[in-house]
Amino acid sequence: MRGTDFMLGGRDFETLIAAQVMETNISRVGGTAGWRAIAHAMTDRDIQSVPVVDETSGLIGLITEYDMIRPIVEGKNVDEIKAKDILSKDMVIVTSDTPAMEVLKTFAEKRIFKILVVDEGTLKGVIVKHDIILAYLAATRKGPEGFDTSIF
Repeated sequence: MRGTDFMLGGRDFETLIAAQVMETNISRVGGTAGWRAIAHAMTDRDIQSVPVVDETSGLIGLITEYDMIRPIVEGKNVDEIKAKDILSKDMVIVTSDTPAMEVLKTFAEKRIFKILVVDEGTLKGVIVKHDIILAYLAATRKGPEGFDTSIF
């Protein structure tokens, strides 16, 4: 659930923090999850990446669609591949109290699609570009009369 689900609008976007715009109901896998289980999780949920965590939700890494494709291209037996074998440690991370404007700037500068929210090593949520745009809309909405529904 996103913090923006409860915003009524009229707030200053620059006062928001990552905890208010992140998604907390996220897919995640353990380091021993098999390639096929990861592939099904990603395709069934239509997600481009999935965080890899330990038994205490400590963040270990991230698996992207590219990480899933690479073993196939290399001719490896995907049934022998575990999450820990293909995860990437190259992740963009913020904390729950990171200002939303800083998150927005990070998306623009790094041209990424997902930012992980981690506090003291524990995965708390994720923010995708859609989330930050939604947060901006929700925070700056002036009310029903100023909300143009004709674009939907």
